[in-house]
Amino acid sequence: MSSSISPLAQSFTGVSKFASSLQSVLSRAVSIASLPLDSLNAGLTTLQNRQSALQGLEAPFLSLQQSISSLQNTVQTGLLSSSVSDASILTANVQQGALAGSYSIEVQNLGSWSTALSSAGASPVTDPTKQGISADTTLTLQTGSASTVITPGSTTLQGLVQAINTQAGDKVQATLVNVGSSGSPDYRLALRAVNLGSDAIDLTDSSGDLISSSTTGALASYQVAGLGSSITSTSRTVTLAPGLTVNLTGQSPTGQATTIHVANSPAALASAFSSLATSYNAAVDALAQSHGSNAGPLQGESLVQSLSRVLNQLGTYTNGSPAASLANYGITLDQTGHLSVNTATFSAAADANFSGLLSTLGSSGTSGFLKTATDLLAGVEDPVTGSLKTEESTVADSITAQQKRITDEQAVVASLQQNLTAQIAKADSTIASLESQVSYVTGLFAAYNGTSSTSTSNGLSTL
Repeated sequence: MSSSISPLAQSFTGVSKFASSLQSVLSRAVSIASLPLDSLNAGLTTLQNRQSALQGLEAPFLSLQQSISSLQNTVQTGLLSSSVSDASILTANVQQGALAGSYSIEVQNLGSWSTALSSAGASPVTDPTKQGISADTTLTLQTGSASTVITPGSTTLQGLVQAINTQAGDKVQATLVNVGSSGSPDYRLALRAVNLGSDAIDLTDSSGDLISSSTTGALASYQVAGLGSSITSTSRTVTLAPGLTVNLTGQSPTGQATTIHVANSPAALASAFSSLATSYNAAVDALAQSHGSNAGPLQGESLVQSLSRVLNQLGTYTNGSPAASLANYGITLDQTGHLSVNTATFSAAADANFSGLLSTLGSSGTSGFLKTATDLLAGVEDPVTGSLKTEESTVADSITAQQKRITDEQAVVASLQQNLTAQIAKADSTIASLESQVSYVTGLFAAYNGTSSTSTSNGLSTL
């Protein structure tokens, strides 16, 4: 924040007996000239206090907007929960698009991956960063019926591993394994297929086969209740239904299926509403600082009234029907205007009419509470048209303009002070010269008459 120039920023030091009087004249002149600057600084302080108050509203309203987005995300992805009768056989993951219901699956085979190990060289590879298993710069990797040309950046074993993972990483995963001892290492190339299945793995160079042992894998297989035939998969993660994937972790006892139960879960929504209430109440408390006898710089402004109406519309939302109001689900305002969520009432109402709850919530792009809340808060937080953002931008521009006016006024006062100081210094010098002359002449008269001089109140000497 800019400050006004002190009247004595450039002090005057005179030599005449009138120096202190001249200094007083300079100080008074600069003080009078600084009055507009003092007013400008007071105006800047008012603007900065206003800016701080607006920033104090920004954080809670932005948090409230983010809470609405989180609620929207919960409606889209977190309304269902799953339970599995035997977690040692499989785990389930519910995503957007899943439907409530029960599913049964019998895991017949977890499947396995094909593997391969490189042959021993003429001498063991003790340092894979310097030694390799082939001097060729082009090798051929075979996975089932598919061939991939591998071109390592170096002939070292480590360079070969990196080349395979980069150039054929969608088919196999390469790594190093020491089949020797710690004292006498023997590093080999180990390969494993990315997908389950029986595709054999082989690696050749110009001299022939580089693989000493190869083991073929098998596809995973499972059976869905009601379906007589088995389903095979190249992965242990399978899609059982839209939005429902399962990870196969164990093989089922013969003829024994594992049940997955997918159900509506109001708990996730209750948690999202609790977070929303926390953000809402923070916004209420921030606005309260602009009301009452000790209100801040935003007291009585239309923006405060507008933001209060936004909060009231959110806290008392209804689409016209009591059954479609937030209060029907235990989400109410208390006497202080704070939002509370009665989780027991919410869960009971949601369990009784889950579809009604979803209809009340709607979505941010269509209808319901989420649409209303999204639009209201966009009207507050939109970077271009939002009421709070616009006001913050206006105040910031006003502060910049005020600081420019202060800088300009400071320059005017400084120039005045400099000019006056020069003029007064010149006058003081002239007065001092005259005083010196008077003193000299007075001394002559005194010497001539043989009398002493006395000083008058004006600093002159008399006989």
